[in-house]
Amino acid sequence: MTRSWPICLLTLLLPLAAAWGLTEYRLGGVEGNAWQSVLSLDGGGEYVVLDEEGQELRQVAVGTTPYGAGTDTLIDFSGTSIRPRFIEAGVNLVLTDPESEPQRVPFPYTGGSANPTNIYCPSLALDNEAIKKMFDGDRTTAFFRPFTQDPELPPGYGDGWGSLPDKTHSVVMDFGAAVPLNHIRFYPRMSQVDDRLLIEEFVQPLPLLGSFGEDSFVENFLAWYELRTGGRELLFSQGPCDVAGFAQGLDWPQPSDTRLKVLKTTTENLDVVVDFHFPTQSIRYLNLRPFPLRTWEIAELEVYGEGYVEETVFTSQILDFGQSVNWGKLRWSGEQPVGTRIEIRTRTGQTPDPNLYYTRNTNGNLTPISLKDYSKIDVGAREPPVYDLANWSFWSPPYDFSAGQRDPSQPAQAWQDGTTPLSPSPSRYLQIGIKFFATFAAAPRLDELSLQFAEVPLAREVVGEIWPVEVVSFAPNTFTYVVRPVFKAGDAGFDRVEIRTPSRVDSLRSVKVNGREVDLSLFPPQLGEDRLVVGFPLLQDEAEDSFKLIEVVFDASVLRFGTEFSGWVFNSTDPDQVRQPLKPGNSTHRFSGDVLAVKTPLGGDLLVQVEVQSRVLTPNGDGVNDALVLSYKLREVALVRPVVLRICDLSGAVVYQFPPALVRSGAFQYRWDGRDQAGQQVPPGTYLYELTLDRGQDERKVGAFAVAY
Repeated sequence: MTRSWPICLLTLLLPLAAAWGLTEYRLGGVEGNAWQSVLSLDGGGEYVVLDEEGQELRQVAVGTTPYGAGTDTLIDFSGTSIRPRFIEAGVNLVLTDPESEPQRVPFPYTGGSANPTNIYCPSLALDNEAIKKMFDGDRTTAFFRPFTQDPELPPGYGDGWGSLPDKTHSVVMDFGAAVPLNHIRFYPRMSQVDDRLLIEEFVQPLPLLGSFGEDSFVENFLAWYELRTGGRELLFSQGPCDVAGFAQGLDWPQPSDTRLKVLKTTTENLDVVVDFHFPTQSIRYLNLRPFPLRTWEIAELEVYGEGYVEETVFTSQILDFGQSVNWGKLRWSGEQPVGTRIEIRTRTGQTPDPNLYYTRNTNGNLTPISLKDYSKIDVGAREPPVYDLANWSFWSPPYDFSAGQRDPSQPAQAWQDGTTPLSPSPSRYLQIGIKFFATFAAAPRLDELSLQFAEVPLAREVVGEIWPVEVVSFAPNTFTYVVRPVFKAGDAGFDRVEIRTPSRVDSLRSVKVNGREVDLSLFPPQLGEDRLVVGFPLLQDEAEDSFKLIEVVFDASVLRFGTEFSGWVFNSTDPDQVRQPLKPGNSTHRFSGDVLAVKTPLGGDLLVQVEVQSRVLTPNGDGVNDALVLSYKLREVALVRPVVLRICDLSGAVVYQFPPALVRSGAFQYRWDGRDQAGQQVPPGTYLYELTLDRGQDERKVGAFAVAY
């Protein structure tokens, strides 16, 4: 006989239910914190606490930590949305600030900079001060390089910048991100009088005649040069004197670096004004190498492009919510035009810094140290930081954008939309990473992002484990799912466990708490297409309920290797039902798996257990065998693939074909009512079904059945 527990007293539930309040952290939109607020160390804005009617009760400041730098690369912050920047035609992307510090040649428009390939760092400031003259917008000054031929060397070798084999130089322009470029122009100093015809032949954008000087130096045009480019796939140091980059194994491009692609090279340039147009392409690194056959100069080098930046990144500072909180749902609103996409990721932690720092003692052993002491060590002698796996999660996989998209048909305060955070909770710290992928003509846009959470965790920790962790067939197997909670004073507690399953659970065998079976008539389970929810009396007390095991036994099929039976707990009295995820681990010493993932046999067919309910179809309306019911399971398919069912006669002619179903691993079913494509009943006889999976090489399952009247 099933033993049941008494139902919790209503008087105990009422105070708890009244304590629930909706808590939201919002970025963007009309009411959210400004997107830029999470890029600085001045704080991440505020989160709001609302009552059940949606009225604001209070605001709480969100802090930031200095250990996870907030960054953005060419993000457009106009309005209340963010999206990739659009590079306007006619904007010179390499125009620098002539008043900037001597050792730098910054590009304010993109956030990049220019540097020579010279790696003799003591002379870098002098080189950059000279190079700056061809980016400063002043056409009356120039980067001037005199040349004297050495009579003992071949032509082109002598005294000049980049003229000796061991002293070759080039100018590397790093835009900070890959930007759409299509036009490069450079020229020497010209006279607004003597060279007027040359100036009037400039293509768009046209310079003002009055911006040129009185004297002409057109004889110093660059006669031999090479342009090389590199995209975002390349990873270089931050400059020729970047010691930290060198310590990480990075280097700075060299004059004719083979990692860079040749965009244009010429040994016989006759154009005083080089006005080079090419099809728009994404370029991060642009390298100009001059070959000094004679004295040359560049008054201005200009670079233009047009279109959206194809790949941009927005990463928040590490946000500090002041205490461990339980993340509920994540949602956003925005647009992804065809050919574009947005990737949103999160990571969570319990400490301000996701890294650990070490140094070697006199015995050569690694010893933990503080970041302050670590910073005192010479950059080249530092041990690499170690990721703090004990306190921080890795970055989550990208969220399904459609799953988290705001549903305008639902009231916002109801939080019926949104998606479950993939990063663990409860946790105090959160970081958000967003990557935009655009085309030159179209860009995605993120209007706002909201995070729902509970200030009071359900438990300090909830660990889950499943057994067995390996099955030998794709038929339903019996699994035992064990949950072990640990509570601390003030935790809200929970009375529900939700388990995500790869397909609908075939049967629920039992639910036990601390070895006592739960009466399922008092706590009816919910069996969905991809999840199972079971209930039991509230667990909350630190002393009485910590380490009580919730054990759920059920039958289900596993159709994909490494399928994870993710789980959550929640409190049914919480109107928002904020869920706390289970942490895979050792819930019970009875099992040794310590995981929530299950392995399946590898290899074999992907279409399995293809079955028809009856081999004789009698579509006469009597409710018995009126339709052909065909079920199947699809295994080991991670990406959507088309599955097609065709009904054919014995000659092979298609009588009826279902539209392609785009599916992943799971259990599926078709129903055919005995009518052809025109809606007419088919004549009696023998027919064939053909189930096809398109996976590059088609996989087919064929069977026969009869139609009778």
